[in-house]
Amino acid sequence: MPKIFAACLFMMLALSSCTGATVVHFETDAYGRLADVKLGTSSGDHARDRAIANEARRQFSTLVPNPKPYRDYVLTVTPTAKSKEMDAKAYGAMQKELRNDAAQREKFVKLCRKQLGNPADLAEMTTYTHTPRSKALEVGCQRLAAALANGRLSYSTFEKTRRGVKTKEMIAILAGR
Repeated sequence: MPKIFAACLFMMLALSSCTGATVVHFETDAYGRLADVKLGTSSGDHARDRAIANEARRQFSTLVPNPKPYRDYVLTVTPTAKSKEMDAKAYGAMQKELRNDAAQREKFVKLCRKQLGNPADLAEMTTYTHTPRSKALEVGCQRLAAALANGRLSYSTFEKTRRGVKTKEMIAILAGR
C-alpha cells in the first residue's frame, strides 16, 4: 500500500473493530481531479464501509497529493485485530472512570471539543444541542460526558456514532432530553 494512504489508514482503523477489510477505489478525470469513489470489497459492516468511503472522499487531496489524469487509486483499510468483547470491556471501564472521577470527565470534555472542532461538526452540534455556535461544543461534550458517566449512552450507540451513524439515542442525549 502506498505511503500516501498511511495517514488516512490510521484514522479509518479507529472507526471500527470489525473483522473484514474494506477496499475503496478512486478514479480521476482528465484533469486529475477526483471523478468517482467506488466501494470495492466490503467488510460486511455497511455503515462502517460508507463512513470509510466518505472519509476517503474528503481526504482525497491529502491521500493523493498529485493525482494523474485517468488513473485508478486503491485504499485498503484493514481493522485492528481487537475483538468487540474487549472493546465493550474497555468501554465499561471508561464509563466507570468517568463516573468516579470529575477530572476524567473534564479531560473527556476537552478531548471531545478538540476532536469535534471542525465547522461541519460544529454546525451539527449547534443543531442538536439547540444552543448558539459559541456554546454548542461545550454543551454537547458535557452532555456526552454525563451520558457516558451515568450509563445512559450504550456501547452499541457509541459504536454506531463512532462509525458515523446518527441514532435517535445520541440525538436525544445531545438535545438534553
